[in-house]
Amino acid sequence: MSSTEFAKAHLREHLVGLLVSPVADGFWSICDSAEELCKRNGQLDQILRTFQNMLTRIPDWTESTLSTEVERIIKVSGCTYMDDLLMGVFISYMKSFASLHYRGSSSEIKIDFDRPTFAKFVHELYKQSARKLWQMAYYFKTVGVSTEQQARNRQEVEKVVTDCMEQTIRSFLPWEAIAKKYFADDEYVSETLPVLQPTHDVPPPPPPAPVQQVKFEENESESDEEDDGTDNEERADIRVGEEETTIEFEDMDKKPEPEPVEADDPLKEIEGKLGAEGDNTLVLNL
Repeated sequence: MSSTEFAKAHLREHLVGLLVSPVADGFWSICDSAEELCKRNGQLDQILRTFQNMLTRIPDWTESTLSTEVERIIKVSGCTYMDDLLMGVFISYMKSFASLHYRGSSSEIKIDFDRPTFAKFVHELYKQSARKLWQMAYYFKTVGVSTEQQARNRQEVEKVVTDCMEQTIRSFLPWEAIAKKYFADDEYVSETLPVLQPTHDVPPPPPPAPVQQVKFEENESESDEEDDGTDNEERADIRVGEEETTIEFEDMDKKPEPEPVEADDPLKEIEGKLGAEGDNTLVLNL
């Protein structure tokens, strides 16, 4: 909630708290006058109708009757700054509309506002409330009504006066001037939003970390004679950073070659036997 809306809500609630209860009591006083009149005339069944007739005469109150009622409200509420409070309420309402205006050519807007007196505001509040309560005159019925129901009816009457308070405030606002000054379109209205520029240079991002490369090379004597364009992935040389380390890998799947076994030469065996016998006799084992 903005500061303007905060002030508007609290000023309105303060004015409602000071006026609603005394004005509601004023309607109950009118009902009591209607009941006394019916009792004198012997027409107790005409109390509500008489009360409704008195409500219709509120717009025709004389200056003397209105002045007496205003003095009573000020005395009951104990507030001696009603005029200033009422003006504060109107200003807060108009400022809340000013926060919505889109006229970009001027920062100040002048509004012609006819400030009502407190007596005029009270009279208007009575007229607005009388129109509503005329349709709800049954709230003022006391004959044959329990005390609890009468208490609830008093609360309902105050709710009606509270709602009429908002309507009364709006009835004094200069709506035509607000619409023309705050929301009227003209040639000075700009719908282009300003582009915000950075106020300082953005530092460049840090350079990326160097990528470590791994190179393989074969560990054979013939590797020196191979072509220098051999792919790095086929070499058994591992290089990390700037240091170079050579790791020799053995083929774990390679099976050891069997040692050569000389085949038995039958001629040598015969010759050996001949040498052992010392002659040329050939001995055969059958």
